[in-house]
Amino acid sequence: REPRGPLEDELLLQKLRDSGRRFQRHMLRLLEKYERPFEDDLLVRMATLTYETPQGLRIWGGKLIKERNTKENQVFTITAWRRGGERIQPR
Repeated sequence: REPRGPLEDELLLQKLRDSGRRFQRHMLRLLEKYERPFEDDLLVRMATLTYETPQGLRIWGGKLIKERNTKENQVFTITAWRRGGERIQPR
């Protein structure tokens, strides 16, 4: 393999930056599209990986829990922000 010159290194870095910007742009579009509640969403407690069903509390994967530990409940909400500090509004 021949050593690369400074111009090739700069071109590679530019392509990596462009790729990163494309990735960010696509991820922001996905967040804008899906950052809203859905009627049939499961609200998963991240600390325990559990969620409520009409039959009771279940572990992620389907097993019904007979005993609850209410100290371990944790819920995350994702909020998207633009670089200038402006919040991206859900649709």
